Amino acid sequence: MRVKTDLKWDGDTIKLRGRKVVNKSVFETGLIVEGQAKVLAPKAEGRLAGSITTQSKTDGTFPSGKGSQAGDVISKPSVDGVVYVGTPVNYAPYMEFGTIHTPAQAFLRSALALAKGSQLTLVKAKIKNVSKYIFAEYIK
Repeated sequence: MRVKTDLKWDGDTIKLRGRKVVNKSVFETGLIVEGQAKVLAPKAEGRLAGSITTQSKTDGTFPSGKGSQAGDVISKPSVDGVVYVGTPVNYAPYMEFGTIHTPAQAFLRSALALAKGSQLTLVKAKIKNVSKYIFAEYIK
């Protein structure tokens, strides 16, 4: 008895869908860092906290909050799977690292430290949620 089977390669489609899940999770991790950094940033005028944004190749946030300005946007990375969180405000490095006259008031590095570990959790949760409909035809 012979059985005929058809083999269909969907590896490229699966890789593309997987990349989308990871890229979205990386961006969401950036949003967590951004939120923490806004809470931790020194707030004399509010511009520093309001200027903190998150940028990925395809997504991005805009300055918001007290003191923020429309031009306060950081550049976007040119590759997938990378996210930038930061501020273009020129005095931000002095606040983050301090000077010989003022102590450091780390807000970006502290926010990143608080968010460590969240990316793997986000990726696992996103894969679990989206696998029901994105990968459903491949998971039987």
